[in-house]
Amino acid sequence: MTSLLRALRLLVSTSIRVAPVASLGCLAEVAGVLVALLQPWSLALFIAGATAGDQHRMITAAALFVGQIALSRLLFMIGISSRINQMERVGATFAAEIARVTATIPTVDHLDDPRYLDQLQILRERSGAIGLAVNTLLNQLNSVVGVVGVLIMAASADPRMLVVALAGVPTVLAGPIVARWRGRAEAASAEPGRLARALLRLGIDPEHFGEVRVFGLADGLRARLRAAARAWRRPLVIVAVREAGLTAITQVLFFSVAAAVIALLVGDTLAGRADIVGLTLALLLVTRLQNVSGELRGVVSELADMTRTAGRFLWLLDAADRITADHIGAEEPPRRPGRLSLSGVSYHYPGSERAALAGITLDLAPGTVLAVVGENGAGKSTLAEVITGLRTATAGAITVGGADLTTLDVAAWQARLSGAFQDHVRFELILSETVGIGDLPRRDDQQAVRAGIRAGAAEAVVDTVPAGLATQLGASWPGGIDLSGGQWQRLAIARGMMRDAPLIRVLDEPTAALDAITEHQLFDRYAAAARSGRETGTITILITHRFSTVASADVIAVLDHGRLIEYGSHDDLIAAGGHYAELYELQARGYRPSDGGR
Repeated sequence: MTSLLRALRLLVSTSIRVAPVASLGCLAEVAGVLVALLQPWSLALFIAGATAGDQHRMITAAALFVGQIALSRLLFMIGISSRINQMERVGATFAAEIARVTATIPTVDHLDDPRYLDQLQILRERSGAIGLAVNTLLNQLNSVVGVVGVLIMAASADPRMLVVALAGVPTVLAGPIVARWRGRAEAASAEPGRLARALLRLGIDPEHFGEVRVFGLADGLRARLRAAARAWRRPLVIVAVREAGLTAITQVLFFSVAAAVIALLVGDTLAGRADIVGLTLALLLVTRLQNVSGELRGVVSELADMTRTAGRFLWLLDAADRITADHIGAEEPPRRPGRLSLSGVSYHYPGSERAALAGITLDLAPGTVLAVVGENGAGKSTLAEVITGLRTATAGAITVGGADLTTLDVAAWQARLSGAFQDHVRFELILSETVGIGDLPRRDDQQAVRAGIRAGAAEAVVDTVPAGLATQLGASWPGGIDLSGGQWQRLAIARGMMRDAPLIRVLDEPTAALDAITEHQLFDRYAAAARSGRETGTITILITHRFSTVASADVIAVLDHGRLIEYGSHDDLIAAGGHYAELYELQARGYRPSDGGR
């Protein structure tokens, strides 16, 4: 009941707040339902007049019948027009709120939580249902008004018609049963639904075409997509079949009782114990009484669906509030660079027993250049995400300038950082904007944008596009052009170099898609940025698996399966002859000419 009341309060308050006039206009439809209920009474009055040869009664009944139709249609038009207006505005409001809540959660831990992703999948599938929830609520109100009116008319025709109404109770009781079936089916279909969508993207997204075709993956993808789609829809199909069987049983019961009661009424009318008006009205109300049970069942079922769907939206709000409350630090980050210290920092991904980071301890002075190296899966990117506040350490502490990271305003902290990432976004904007948004207050400052482009070694990209900084990126836009993977990455690096003197600059595998010459140019720029960082206090964290690029770093952290196994300068680590020296030699050997090539 609490969930129902929360859902109703949410839907009604949102509707009134977003579309007050349309919400009021929707009540005209309820009035239209009441007027339409009088039509069977007018028909019965007309038939009674015809039977008695009463022309005046016939004319009055006909006029009432036509007037009721005209008035109910007018009221329905007003109500439906208001409802459409309301539905569009309320639906857009809920969709925008879902996007806002999802985008403003301060960390990304929840994006690795299967339960959160399953709930979000159902919300996406039923996003229209949230917008339609108010529409559903109005349907339920109309149904309830109609049900009460039909029952009153049935009792006035003959009290025995209420027995026919009672025969519809099994149909009503079937509503909650079907609603539970649907709820379980939605939950069971969420995970295969996510899989089907992921497989579909693999098959249709342009960036996957090459591998799908070269490796001959199309047939296998289709087979897996068919299997995932069947698993996705199977629970819902099973529910539909079971619902159809249950409906057939309840309808047979209803019409058996209705036939028996009508037979009694016909006998009484022929014997003179009842009048023709009552029999006529009863006959006209049989199908309406059938609809009463169906409408009540629909009210119960739709109310359950509406409560469940609105409940998922409320669950999203509660989850966002809970996550935000855990990261609600109000302190502003230090204005001046300070020491970055990690003490016993560990991190577990949601649902995983293995630690992605285990007991990491570091102490970096302002201006330090730290290189983090290790093989794939060592935890390098996870370490960067924990430091930048994208993920919350599950153990240990991180302090910056003496302030605990958990006490800081996450958004303000991230606003004092900068970086370039391997999994960068391809912002299909004007080129200058694509770089400039790396520092929003200066995004239109062409001088700052050009400085970022120089720092990111992206001049060659600007020189090769038709309109320079004014070039529209993205071939799907008028006049737009597409770029190679390396060119997109150069712009991402330039974007990461836009902010002046950040507290921390993270460079996470920034040259993965670049050629050796460009990589060399970039590291020359990084070296310059690092030297500048030593003056401004910026701590530079370079994450890479290419050991040849890290020798100039002040200190090197070597990660292996989430653990810090070595720490020191390049010369110290080479002299120690440990894991770093071994991996460094393996990579260096690949750049030396072999004996056969001499």
